[in-house]
Amino acid sequence: MALEFDLIDAYFAPLSQGSELVKIGIGDDGAVLNVPEHHQLVVVTDTLVAGVHFPVDTVAYDIAWKALAVNLSDLAAMGATPASYSLALTLPDYNQDWLRSFSDGLHALSEQFSIPLIGGDTTKGPLTITITAQGWVPNQQAILRSGAQENDLICVTNTLGEGALGLKLALHDLPPILSEQLFTNIEKKQALNALNRPIPPLAISTDMRGLVNSAIDISDGLLADLGHIINQSKSLLAKQGGGENFLDNLLGAKIELTQIPLSPGVTRYIEHTNDWNLPLSGGDDYQLCLTLKKINYSKLKARLNAKGIRLTVIGHMVKQNGIQCLKQGVVQQIRGENKIGYCHF
Repeated sequence: MALEFDLIDAYFAPLSQGSELVKIGIGDDGAVLNVPEHHQLVVVTDTLVAGVHFPVDTVAYDIAWKALAVNLSDLAAMGATPASYSLALTLPDYNQDWLRSFSDGLHALSEQFSIPLIGGDTTKGPLTITITAQGWVPNQQAILRSGAQENDLICVTNTLGEGALGLKLALHDLPPILSEQLFTNIEKKQALNALNRPIPPLAISTDMRGLVNSAIDISDGLLADLGHIINQSKSLLAKQGGGENFLDNLLGAKIELTQIPLSPGVTRYIEHTNDWNLPLSGGDDYQLCLTLKKINYSKLKARLNAKGIRLTVIGHMVKQNGIQCLKQGVVQQIRGENKIGYCHF
């Protein structure tokens, strides 16, 4: 027991400073937060397991950064302002160098957004990291997956497929000759950074409020996550119509493959392999997929451009089921593995 408290005091208590909204943080049975007036609390949770969500040889700094980043990306998708986070850490052994690097990774990202660590738990077992992050939105202004409507534009931020390319590089899942021919060293580094140290799009979370009908962060892959928007929106349409069977409500999407924003490295990979898996279902993007009315697009694009965030229209919502992929207007048959996205089980 004493070792656990020493661990907390040495590596995690220093991360608990810095927010007047935290009444009680690390050191009690639970945290106590002051909720801002006229706001609602948004809570998100993600678990990362070694060998499942990151390669087993990933350095501790990157593991910590990513574990926090994926939660902050969820907050961004909901239009929330980040407030704090808690950590449940399961360790196979007590390694001070590893813990110091892990703590540094948490600090580096949390400091960017001025969010404190407010509590958690540590235990022994296979390396597993669970982070729960909290954020605030003005009353009734949370952006949900369920608001997509027919004729909405479908947009994504920045580029897709870079994190999935980084995973292929990290796992040496490309023939060495192909890897050397297609990518520069700078492009390889960018792809690995996209995988290990994604930048959560919190800079634009408040800009979306009032302009966006639905949003989701792209973690499992574009097709899978856009599919979540479609299904949740159909469920809402069914409830609004007094029914329970969302299948009775036609709502789907058409996306134009040539409009999906890609990095030069991912573009070259697709040209060489004709494999669209990286941007469609590779996952690990932590960009946003959102839908909005055409009338709101220019205003949102200007807001995002002012913050250095690219917004690209890749398709629109339609009154038909499923997601149809087009290439220069011609329907494409997407291979089975490209339809699935990341599978959690």
